[in-house]
Amino acid sequence: MNQDPNSSFVTKVILRQSIASVRLLIALFTVTAAVTKLLYDRFLPELNDLDAVRWTIIGFGCVFFVATYFKYKRGVVVSYFSLFLYLCSLLYVIAFTVINRFDPNAVIILTLVLGASSVIINSLVYYGIQSIIVVLASVFAYSGSDMGNENLIAFMNLMLALGVFGIVITVRLKLISSIKDSQSNLEKLNVLSIVANKNGEIVFVSPSVRNLLGYEPKELVKDGWWSSQNLRDGWISRDYILNYPNILPKEIMSMETSVVNKEGKKVWFNWVNSMLPNGNYVGVAMDITKYKG
Repeated sequence: MNQDPNSSFVTKVILRQSIASVRLLIALFTVTAAVTKLLYDRFLPELNDLDAVRWTIIGFGCVFFVATYFKYKRGVVVSYFSLFLYLCSLLYVIAFTVINRFDPNAVIILTLVLGASSVIINSLVYYGIQSIIVVLASVFAYSGSDMGNENLIAFMNLMLALGVFGIVITVRLKLISSIKDSQSNLEKLNVLSIVANKNGEIVFVSPSVRNLLGYEPKELVKDGWWSSQNLRDGWISRDYILNYPNILPKEIMSMETSVVNKEGKKVWFNWVNSMLPNGNYVGVAMDITKYKG
């Protein structure tokens, strides 16, 4: 699922996920929040809680899960609902932790939500703002109450977790940046990359296909590549992928093929093919047309 909301905040801050991943995250969030609430009420009744707020957020999670099945403007709805639900959860658990004076059991909930932010948030700036809010709330609560040793240790663990999750986000963003740089370099070199799954569906075509063949990537995904008479014989055949999954013999690891671009001109490619651990076929091709003249 591609998310294309107009807000630059959403597109830059919230990491894009497939709709299946979003549903799984929502389901885990909702079920975990409800089970945790029931367990805390049963075994830790001394903790103060904002019951109405907690159950309202859980209710929003259920509504959000159902909303992912409606395709109308789903990209926009999912993006903004994700942001809304996360902010509500964050503010709730901060309040829950503060009113319980950093009881270790309350801090665990806040730490889990902060851990989730290391996957959801796609900007160190906004993670820093979130961390500042948590630290200010923590310092305010700490200075206004007499904490015991357990509470103080939980407070210090929370500060440590903020630093660790910040490092996790930094490493993840560097990895994303390196992938983007690699893709950008491939495009500058006029290199085409294509990925097909075990069902024979094209799941990725690099943007460089615009310059190389004149097609938009979205035209060639799923059955697009195979349905084009000019292209379908220019890579590993679909029948081979369907009939011989998880097998990549030497003769197709490296090969030369020709295709006809959208303008009707012949283009020669030198392919290097490989397989991913999940069984997807990956092809990377260099345009060698000028050497075939």
